[in-house]
This record gives sequence, structure tokens and C-alpha cells, in this order.
Amino acid sequence: MSELCKRFVDKHVIITGAGSGIGEGIARRFASEGARVTVADIDKEGGEHVASELKGTGAEAHYLPVDVTSEESSKELVAKAVEAFGPLHVAVSNAGISETESSALEISSEQWDKVFAVNTRGSFMFSRVCANNMMENEIKGSIIITSSIMGRSSKSMTGAYAASKSAAIMFTKTLAKAVAPMGIRVNSLAPGMVKTNLYRSVESEMMMEKDSFVPWIIEQCIESGQILIPRIGTPEDMAGAVSFLASDDASYITAQVLCVDGGLDWCW
Repeated sequence: MSELCKRFVDKHVIITGAGSGIGEGIARRFASEGARVTVADIDKEGGEHVASELKGTGAEAHYLPVDVTSEESSKELVAKAVEAFGPLHVAVSNAGISETESSALEISSEQWDKVFAVNTRGSFMFSRVCANNMMENEIKGSIIITSSIMGRSSKSMTGAYAASKSAAIMFTKTLAKAVAPMGIRVNSLAPGMVKTNLYRSVESEMMMEKDSFVPWIIEQCIESGQILIPRIGTPEDMAGAVSFLASDDASYITAQVLCVDGGLDWCW
């Protein structure tokens, strides 16, 4: 990426769920644009691997563990990240999980609570801690919360996941309103079908081969004309949208949901 595109030099960016998939793509994008990157994930091996690779490119990056279901863990994460790289400029709440029992009639209450603990409560607690750090340091920062097109138009295959992502979208809007007077912007990224570890449980439940669910869905959508850009989404597609939302190029955008789905959301 050219020097002209380095929009985040001297800015500290923290991303949860950055040890793989979309979060990893986002971390790589911000590092390429000059940011100091905190790679946060409950998966130590994945997080350390991503941070190590970023440092190998000359970027300022480190890994910190986090369990977003714990408010104390989110507070500890931000405190350690700020100690290492300074106040936050951009926070990306990306950690998420899906259920193994997909039907709303079949899912257990325990599984429902687990999905909401990560996808909704986790986004709430992490984003609030980050917003407080920005306000304390008078930084007009940006917060991006990863939701999903399933949070806008649920399909029958989803139970808790769709509901949790819909709640994340509405939290995005309420948080945006609360922090707007301080100059902080809050938006949501709603990915379409991206091949990540998120679908491992779905593949297991449906007795499908690893990494086969998303290609299968996209193939069905292409054949039926339900997607306008006929390919699978990539972490890089998502990272480009997030870096835009976090940049000054989006300085007049807040409380919005950006669907990056190849037109799949529009068709559904």
C-alpha cells in the first residue's frame, strides 16, 4: 500500500477476535496503514501468530488475551493496550460465535446465553470501555462493531446468532447517540458470507466437510440469482470497509450499518 494511503500513522487500534478470519484481516489492514495494532483474542496461539507476522513486516503490534464475556477482562485488555501503545483512536469489536443448534425451537437456553454473552454483551462491555478511554483522553475516535446481514434479515438456519447480531446493530445506534457529543463515531459492519471459523459448528451439525458451508451457500445464491457479486467475501473485503469507517474519509458517518455482502442482503 502506498504511503499516501497510510491513514492511521501514530494511531492506536485495538481489534477483538483478531487471531483469525475477519479480525485478522482487519488487523493486517490497519498495520499496513501505519497503525499501532493491539491484536486481542481468547485464542492465544492465533493471536500471537498474527501479532508476530505483523511485527515481521515492520509494524508495531502485540497480542493481548481477552475474554469478551468478562467485563474485567475487557478492562484489563484496554488498560494493558493503552500502557503499551497509548490512548485508543480506533476500537473494533469483532469477536463473535455462532450456535451449534441452529433452530430457534431446538437451541438450549445455555447455548442462547453463550451466543449473546459473546456477540451482544461482549460488544457492549468492550465498546463502552474503549469509549471511556477515548473520552478520558479527549480523542474523537471511531468504534466499529461487527454485526451480520443475519442481524438484518434472518434466515431459518439461525436462532440465537441472528438475534444477537440484531441486538448488536441497535446497540451500535444507541452508543453512537450517547458519545456523539464527544466527537466519537460508532458504526457497524455487517458482513455477508465469508469463509471463517465461525461456520465450523454449522458444518459439524450439518455433517459437512471443513470449509464447505460458505462455498455451498454462495453456489446456491449464484444459481438462484440471490447475490449480485457472484463470489465469496474475503477478510480483506471486510477490512477495507472497516478501515474506511474508522478513517477521516467517513468523518460524517455514524450510527450506520454498512453491509459488505456482494448484494446478498439486498436480494434476501
